[in-house]
Amino acid sequence: MTPKDQPPTQRRSTISMPATKRRSWYYNPASKIRSIIKNLDAELGQLCSQCSVPNPPSSSNINVSMHNITSGATVAAGGLGSEAITRHKGMISNQNSINKLLARAQSKSTSGLTTTISLASDAQKRQLRNVYRTRVINAYRNRKIFTVYGNYNTVRRALVSRGWLEKLPASRYAALQSMSEDILLENARRGNDHETVVISKMINQFPAFFIWQSKAQRDLFADVRPFRNRVRRSQSLDFSTKVGLVGCAEQERWFREDGVCGMSYPRFYRLGGKNEEERKAFIEDYQQTQARSLLRYILEHKPDELIDIDNGTIASSNLDFALTKVKRMVEQAQHKSLDDARVKPPTAAEFVESQTFMLQSAEVLKSKAKYRVTQNIMTEYARLATEYLEQIEALCPDYRWDGCRNLWILKPGYQSRGIGIVIRNSLNDILQWTSNNQNKKYIVQKYIERPFLVYRTKFDIRQYMLLTVGECKVTVWVYRDCYLRFSSQEFTMDDLRESIHLTNNSVQKRYKNKLNRDPRLPKHNMWSLEQFKTHLRHVGAPDETWSKIYNGFKQNLVAVVMASLDKTELVKNAFELYGCDFMLDEHYNPILIEINATPDLTPSTAVTARICPHAVKDCIRVVVDLAKNPSAPTGQFERAFEVNYTINKNADVQHPHPLELNGKQMTIVEKIPFPMLTKNNNRTRMLRKILHNVKVSAGHKLTSTNRKKRALRYSSAKGFPLPKRKMGNNCIFPKMPRQQI
Repeated sequence: MTPKDQPPTQRRSTISMPATKRRSWYYNPASKIRSIIKNLDAELGQLCSQCSVPNPPSSSNINVSMHNITSGATVAAGGLGSEAITRHKGMISNQNSINKLLARAQSKSTSGLTTTISLASDAQKRQLRNVYRTRVINAYRNRKIFTVYGNYNTVRRALVSRGWLEKLPASRYAALQSMSEDILLENARRGNDHETVVISKMINQFPAFFIWQSKAQRDLFADVRPFRNRVRRSQSLDFSTKVGLVGCAEQERWFREDGVCGMSYPRFYRLGGKNEEERKAFIEDYQQTQARSLLRYILEHKPDELIDIDNGTIASSNLDFALTKVKRMVEQAQHKSLDDARVKPPTAAEFVESQTFMLQSAEVLKSKAKYRVTQNIMTEYARLATEYLEQIEALCPDYRWDGCRNLWILKPGYQSRGIGIVIRNSLNDILQWTSNNQNKKYIVQKYIERPFLVYRTKFDIRQYMLLTVGECKVTVWVYRDCYLRFSSQEFTMDDLRESIHLTNNSVQKRYKNKLNRDPRLPKHNMWSLEQFKTHLRHVGAPDETWSKIYNGFKQNLVAVVMASLDKTELVKNAFELYGCDFMLDEHYNPILIEINATPDLTPSTAVTARICPHAVKDCIRVVVDLAKNPSAPTGQFERAFEVNYTINKNADVQHPHPLELNGKQMTIVEKIPFPMLTKNNNRTRMLRKILHNVKVSAGHKLTSTNRKKRALRYSSAKGFPLPKRKMGNNCIFPKMPRQQI
């Protein structure tokens, strides 16, 4: 409708309207849109300043708003009649210019929003950084920074739940640790890996106050004395190795106390070195064990199974030698002296006689050879064998574990998990094996031929021990819970394979269970303590059997710790968790086999999945909680023994018998007593000068080779021969004829 077609009243009002006001009809919607966008920008800026992570509006939302506004304008214009509709069509014709204005306004709004987001992100990073730094400083002040090497997540969770912060080793989250701190802060959320890594980066300049590390790692931050899961000691008494356990077994006799401290262990010999005395002692023990094995063989068989008067190949002198050997052992055990204990070299006749006995007894034990004697004589031999064996086993209880095979187990001195272990019963094979493997420092241990079996299957018991070193005390903790590890095959002495005789889980997991094995045994070859107690009741064991076994565990472990204290570095806050392996004899007496410094704590079966995490958590309770609160619970760990190692100069009431180091130092030899130096001549002065140079050269190690070179130089220079004399470690100068001086 044109202005001419409009009614007169409307036409007059339109004509009388000023031109500027008429133009505003077409531009008014665009101005409203711009004002709306400005208001939205202002509100959006306020929201961005309040929100930590704002989300920018998308262009589709703005387009939708624009569509709504345009539609609203159209609807409003529709209510004004045909003239307004005409003007609205003119407004639509200018839509392109409006879109340009909107695009320009949107670009301005987006650029402002980006700046606001950036500012908000920086503010969030600063806030998180301040929060994390505050936590780090508090953790350092409260000594709550820890480092755990390896996948000991139970230790991590136990410490984190106590408010500790982790200082990560370089190998853990290596990819995240290579990122910058800003990137980590952008992705940090409560409890996620980014938060752990960024906190660790802030902690990096501080020491750790709890360290769980491997045995071979170097001890860091020793100046702050952190809780460290390593107690260091010399190799000779490090009971976590086979060699060190032998050393402790030799020392524990000085600490024996009935019901408190005492070791029950198989006989050991170190054949990996060049110790001839220990080698001779083992050969003598092997021959004595052969004599007892023969007598036990006689007792376990009926007389008519042992004799053949017509076709027998073994004379009665073989049994006479065995009885004489055991009788001499009884006499030495009853009236033991230094002369009796010393191994004397045999004469030629004794050597021939012993070799003959060893060959004939081996034919009886291995080939079932028969004796050429009557039944009455064999019955008398059996009676004497019973008498002598009872006497020697009463004096030496570990002889009760021996059978009729004279078996010995050979173990590498510094390896674990059953690596390199073999079982032999021939003396020549044992000596040859140890000679060919000198680098492994083999330990020869008497094999337990008469163990306590469960359904004809061999087993051992894994028991945990915790050793803690405090300000003035060393405490031995024993875990009340334990578990059994079974062999996958039935026990027999006719087969010496490791699948039968080594119950270590790292060995048995390589084999399948024998099909004809008793079905009452577990398929995963492990029993809990409650299952073992049920079995003891089932076989009719006395009610106090487990109490007897557990007390035996404690006495063995206390004896080992006491024997090693002399060579132990007693550092405050040091602790160590050990896995101790025991076996039982036929009378339920525990026998200590070995101790592991890094026990396997992985959930390999349902039994270990339950006990191992609990043992680790209880370890943290003893080490961390008890240090702050003496009345804190210790879980299943029981305090078995406590040693006060403080050196007190002034005694007090709490320590009525303090360990004091008082006294005057004694000078045993002030000067080297060389009579040849009394004469005042040129040669004497020259000798004194040489000896003086030897004593003052502290930076030079005076070895036997250096001594020999000095002696040779001096001998050739002065023209007198060097005497043929073996030079010991304490010899400073070779002995020379006095008349030449």
